[in-house]
Amino acid sequence: MQRMLIVDDEPVILDGLYAFFQKADFQDMEIIKAYSAFEAIEWLNSVKIDIVLSDICMPGMDGMELIEKIMDRWPRCKVLLLTGHNEFDYAHQAIRNPCVVDYLLKTEGMSHIRAAVERALTQISEENDFRYQHAWFRSKLPRALPQLQRQLLLDLLKRTERNDIAALQEELDAVQLPFMSNEPVIPVIIRVEEWNNYQSQADRSLIRYAVANVAEELLQDKAKVKAIDLDYQVIACFVQPKAEPSSFHTGQQEKWEQTLRFVYGTLESVQQSCVDCLNLSVSIMVSELAVEWVELSQAIAQLRLSIHEGPGLGMEKLLRVKVQRDSPYTPNILNQQSVATLHLDQIRQHVTAGDREWIESFHKWTEASKEGLQDPFFRMKIYSGAGNALIELVHELGLYESAMEEIALSRMLYFDIHTPWSDLVVFYQSAYEWIISKRSVTRIHDQSQILITIHHYIKHHLEDDLSLTRIAQEVSLNPSYLSRWYKRITGKGISDYIHDRRIERSKELLLGSACKMHEISAKVGFSDQHYFYRFFKKATGCTPQEYRDQKS
Repeated sequence: MQRMLIVDDEPVILDGLYAFFQKADFQDMEIIKAYSAFEAIEWLNSVKIDIVLSDICMPGMDGMELIEKIMDRWPRCKVLLLTGHNEFDYAHQAIRNPCVVDYLLKTEGMSHIRAAVERALTQISEENDFRYQHAWFRSKLPRALPQLQRQLLLDLLKRTERNDIAALQEELDAVQLPFMSNEPVIPVIIRVEEWNNYQSQADRSLIRYAVANVAEELLQDKAKVKAIDLDYQVIACFVQPKAEPSSFHTGQQEKWEQTLRFVYGTLESVQQSCVDCLNLSVSIMVSELAVEWVELSQAIAQLRLSIHEGPGLGMEKLLRVKVQRDSPYTPNILNQQSVATLHLDQIRQHVTAGDREWIESFHKWTEASKEGLQDPFFRMKIYSGAGNALIELVHELGLYESAMEEIALSRMLYFDIHTPWSDLVVFYQSAYEWIISKRSVTRIHDQSQILITIHHYIKHHLEDDLSLTRIAQEVSLNPSYLSRWYKRITGKGISDYIHDRRIERSKELLLGSACKMHEISAKVGFSDQHYFYRFFKKATGCTPQEYRDQKS
């Protein structure tokens, strides 16, 4: 949203300009008026102004002094200067100031003034345009690239639908990842087993970065690779064959076999380098086959869980894992605990976001949990994990007191490993459904409260400032967002509501009071009585006086 401030000490001219631009079809632009330079400064001190259309000659402070105040507050603001006389000195002074877009005579007419405003808007748009900022991106992007690359790869791990190959390639290219979207990828997991002397979070973060660099450095000799940290203990690597001139005579299958052999052989060197250079013990799990991008999430999960298979947990494992694609993957009991915990975390994330997809994760959690319930310690861990997750969630969402009353949260105190699993599933499913419904009701209530606050403020401040900025301050929302939100909720713009209330209040005063026309005009927010007449006639088909006479 853009804001234009019109400044002139002559009310007739100011109100005319204000009315003209209010009716103009400038999309998403708020018009504000000020009857003096001092009133203009009050606006400049309270909100960001994008364009100032100002008279030059005003008592107390002229336009050139006002420019200095504008530039001191909003350096990117565009200024259009208006004058009733062709004053060369002012014009010469003005055009030397980079913020001045144009110098206009009031006698040139509204079309010239509008054209100047359009030029100012174009300049603002160009300054915000990607092409204009290309040099900035070129200089800043390299520093942001690692984080952008990590974010995209993490996002790809969350996607469950098959990616459009062309769209995915555009995403990869945008953050300068070297991969091909139409080729599969080899997933690798590096897990830190022993931190040794690295105890602080800062040290561990730095070491994860170092491990990722070691893996990339050693693997990039014969492959395209990117390593990112998934959490405090685990680094993931993504590998594809490197395109080399010699590979033109190599078949596709042979190329992948060579790459897989190279990766398997090099991972041992990665472990050794971590020991020698970083004094760090790591385990590495790598898929025996390359997987499609859409299968990455499942493959990474299986690699992470494979560390629990067989003896040697905590030792430097080096595993080649046969990732299960279509057939269901049956983990052992330690894996089942990890899978159940993973799905419980997903439930919490979905419910916190108010996302209805929580039920899918809930079903996965019940399926992953019930397989190992015969083991009493597994059962105890599942039951306690579910209880802790729910308690933390209702506290986090501020629903603890309500939950105690409405879903009998205290029942959890009596759950133990002898409680039937079906009872537990029913309780937790109903609890999460209650949280979702509570959040929906809260959201609807909040929207209703915001609408009530907005309408109450407008009705009781018709004679005051009813700019979008001022109304947005009442409900602590971004003005541009408020405009879009209000139209989406009510089906009409907030300015339409203001106009309706002004007409409604005008009719009440015309019929229910002896106020004179200029008094009624001021009470409904019009400083110019003639503008009030035109506004009223356009809305009702008659002038205010004709309306009073007809109804009387």
